[in-house]
Amino acid sequence: MTLQEKVGVLVRYCSQYQSHGFMMDERNTDRHFNVQLLEEKYIRDNIEKLKVIILTGEAGDGKSRIMWNLRSLLQQKGFAQPCEDFSALQEREKEEWIARLKGVLEGESSEKLIVLANVGVFTQAILKFSLDFMEELTRKREDVYICNFENRNLAGNKELFENIVKEFLDYEDPCANTECPCYGTCVYRQNIEKLLSASGIRAMRILCDSVYLTGGHITFRELLSLLAYTVTFGQDCEERRSRPDSGERMLYYHIFEESQDILLRKISWMDPGLERGGDEGAPDREAYRNGLRRAFFDAEQDSYGMLHVEYLKEFRQVLEHIHEPPYNFDTATDQNPLLLQLKKGINKMSSQGKKDTGLTVMDTPAIFDKKIRMEYLVTQDISMIWHRYDLQIGGEMPRKDVFWNKFYLSYLYEEKSGQKELISLLIDYHQFCFLMRCSYDFFMNRNGMSQEKYAVNAYYRKILSVKENAYDTVKVCFDDELGEFSDFYLTIHSTTDAFTGDVTQNVLIRKGD
Repeated sequence: MTLQEKVGVLVRYCSQYQSHGFMMDERNTDRHFNVQLLEEKYIRDNIEKLKVIILTGEAGDGKSRIMWNLRSLLQQKGFAQPCEDFSALQEREKEEWIARLKGVLEGESSEKLIVLANVGVFTQAILKFSLDFMEELTRKREDVYICNFENRNLAGNKELFENIVKEFLDYEDPCANTECPCYGTCVYRQNIEKLLSASGIRAMRILCDSVYLTGGHITFRELLSLLAYTVTFGQDCEERRSRPDSGERMLYYHIFEESQDILLRKISWMDPGLERGGDEGAPDREAYRNGLRRAFFDAEQDSYGMLHVEYLKEFRQVLEHIHEPPYNFDTATDQNPLLLQLKKGINKMSSQGKKDTGLTVMDTPAIFDKKIRMEYLVTQDISMIWHRYDLQIGGEMPRKDVFWNKFYLSYLYEEKSGQKELISLLIDYHQFCFLMRCSYDFFMNRNGMSQEKYAVNAYYRKILSVKENAYDTVKVCFDDELGEFSDFYLTIHSTTDAFTGDVTQNVLIRKGD
C-alpha cells in the first residue's frame, strides 16, 4: 500500500469525514487492518472451557469486531448464534435469553451462549429476573467470561497500544507522485513518522491514558479515529492539494486545537500549550503554544505533567503507589507525601479549617430542616487504610495487570458476628483534586452542600454509626436567625474508680464559644 492509498484509508476513519459511515464495513472485512485485542486472546485461549460469553459496553468498543474475528472458531466449538444487541430486544425476548443463560449455568442446558449488551440494560434485566441469578452470574467461574468494555483502558497495556498504532499506520511504499505540489514536504508522511516514533507512541498513549484517569473513556473505534485524524485532519490527498496554504496547520501537534467534535474535545481540553514553561522568546502566542505542544510529543519520558490537567501527574503517582504490594497502606504510618497531603485536605474539609486535635464531622438532622447542626469532634484513634479499588477482605489478591483510575480510603470494623466489613470513601480524579485543593486552602467553600457532594462527612458519619466512642464532644449549633438559642457542647467525661475499676460516664454541658 502506498502512502497515498494509506491516506485514503485513514481518512475514512475520521469522524469528521463524510464517508465515516462506511468505517464499520471497511474494518469488518479486515482488508487493511486487524489486531488481536486482549479480550479476543482470552476467549481463544480458554475456548474449550467457556460456556457463556457476555460482552458489555458502548458502541465502538470493539464487541462486534471480536465476534467477527472469532466467528469461525465459535461455530466450530458449538456456540449458538450470538445475541448481538440485547438492549434492542423486546421484554419477552430478554426474558427468554435470561432463561437460556440460567439453564446453562444450572447445568440444565448444554447450550453455549454469547450476549452483547449495554451493561445498564443487561444488569437491570437480570435483577428484574432474579437477584440470586445475578450473584451466580458474577461469581467467578471458569466457564463464564464477562467483560465490561467501559472499564477497559486501551492505553493500559503498553505492548498492545504500541501494536495497535504500528499496525494501523503501517504502509509499504512512499509516495511516488512527483507531480504533487506537496511532494517532499508531505505532512501526512511527517505525521505518520512522528506517531510511529517512540516519543510519538508514548505521547498518544499518555493522552488516551489521561482520558481514562480523569474519568473518561476512549473506545476502540475512537482510538482509531483519533490516530487517523492526527495524521490526516480529515482531508485526503485531493483535498489537501486544493488547500496548499494549510500545510503547517495539519501537523500532528495541532490535534489540541479546539473542536466541536466529541472525541477531539476529550483531547483539546488537555492542551499542553496552555501550560507555562515554553520558549519565552517565541514571536507570538501561537508559536509559544505550538512549542509546548511539540515538546509534549518529543518528550523522552512520561509527560503527564506537561498536560494542562490539574493534579494529573500527582494522581497517577498515587495510583502507582497503591498499585504495588501490599496494596493497602495504614494512614497513620504511610509516609507517601501525596497521601499525607490528601489526608490533610480531608482533615481540613471535615474540620472546617479548625486546628482541633480531632476531626469535626457535621450532621444535620433532617427533621430540623438545617436550623440545627450537629458537629462531632471525632478522636484520631480511628484506624484507616488507603487501598486498591478491587482489594477485598479475605479475597484473592488483585490482578497486577489491572491499573485502576480510582482507589479507596477505608475504615475496617468487625460486626457482632465477627465478620469484618469496610466503610469506604471512593477517591477518583475529581475527588482527589477537590481534596488536594482543600489541603492548600485553594478551595474555601466548605458549606454543607459541597461536603455532601464529595461525601467526606457522609463517610465519617457511617463510621460514627458503627464505632462506639468514636467522638468525645458534640457541638449543637443553631441557625443565627433564630436568635434566642445559644450553641452548646456535650462532652462525654469518663471516670474510673481507683479501687474497684468501675467506669462511669457523665455528659457535661457547656455554652458554646
